[in-house]
Amino acid sequence: MAGVKLTGRFRKLRTDLSRRVLGPLRYRTEIAIASLGKTASRSGPIRVGLVSDGAEITSEEQFNPLAAFRSDLRRKLGVISLKCSLDDVLRSPQAHLAPFNIVLLKLSFRKNRSEALRTVEIIRTATRSPLIYFDGDDDLCIQWPELLSCVDLYIKKHVFRDRSQYCRPMVGKSNLTDYVHETFGVSFSHDPIAAHTDLVPTVQIPKIKAGYNLALDRKILDLYQATKPRSIFGTRRDVDIIFRGNVPNDWMGKLREPLRSALELMRNSHRVVTPDKRVTAQDYYQELTSSKICISPFGYGEICWRDFEAVLCGALLVKPDMSHVETNPDIYRPFETYVPVKWNFSDLEERCNYYLKHEDERLKITKAAFDALDGFYKNGGFVHSFAHILEQVSPSS
Repeated sequence: MAGVKLTGRFRKLRTDLSRRVLGPLRYRTEIAIASLGKTASRSGPIRVGLVSDGAEITSEEQFNPLAAFRSDLRRKLGVISLKCSLDDVLRSPQAHLAPFNIVLLKLSFRKNRSEALRTVEIIRTATRSPLIYFDGDDDLCIQWPELLSCVDLYIKKHVFRDRSQYCRPMVGKSNLTDYVHETFGVSFSHDPIAAHTDLVPTVQIPKIKAGYNLALDRKILDLYQATKPRSIFGTRRDVDIIFRGNVPNDWMGKLREPLRSALELMRNSHRVVTPDKRVTAQDYYQELTSSKICISPFGYGEICWRDFEAVLCGALLVKPDMSHVETNPDIYRPFETYVPVKWNFSDLEERCNYYLKHEDERLKITKAAFDALDGFYKNGGFVHSFAHILEQVSPSS
């Protein structure tokens, strides 16, 4: 236990050192370089402030590509960013935000609604620069629609393809909780986070944009860098179907329980692997590289790391129908980059049987999915995505 505490303290010290010393030093150096004309922006660098409470690790990954691709952002777009602690900013908002042409803000989904709105209003009042809210939640929905009136853009990892869905009443926090309510009769009335979702005013819907998804999280980028395409597509695969994931005793477990039942029925005719013990990342990726099909159900949202891990390890991604989702990069093109199944998995066996018998078609889809990710990375997908975000706001000079 003492070792765990020391590791946690060391990690916090390292994070504080990066945020308070190394980050500002690098930022000032890049500003100096840009002032000498070594930037793509003719009118000078675009100074971007990343303001976050740092509370949710998976949500924080939405800011990761700004660090991972900071050189490309500076050279191609003239963008120079600095990450700031929300606590520091709130002590003197105007002083902290004054240097930035654009402010990106991120809050934990666990925040109290009134506190979240008050925080955004403070940031809005303190800067005349465009304010963009980055929502790193797993689901598609807007937890606090009131925030939309205070920001210029609202960026999510994935959004409803049909934006009118944001005006549809739902039970719980999202379309997934609404589905669980309708299908299994689960009540969310006492859930502190998922009690209900307010409707988004129609006038605010144009602000909701799909930015970029988990393909740019650190662990996925690291896996991509380590991937050898010839190896993964030439390897022998002894496992027919794999699902590594839990079925928790909550509403998300209701989504996955039909999958567990369907897989049990398929064990007699296929080699189905459903590991229940944690392994190293290397062993996990070896499991995927040894598997023909990876089943990736919904969790608290539609998209998860497993989707991209399956693609980068050459396994066929089989997943509940994603036709309602818009995201970038898009590896959810039905029967082209993944195989959709019904949300209740009633057609899972039929789909799996087909692609286990038709290896050529399975390989065609797995290679197309890999090529979609590979092309996104090699062709500067993130820089293009961020440029599109910038095009929709006008940075102050």
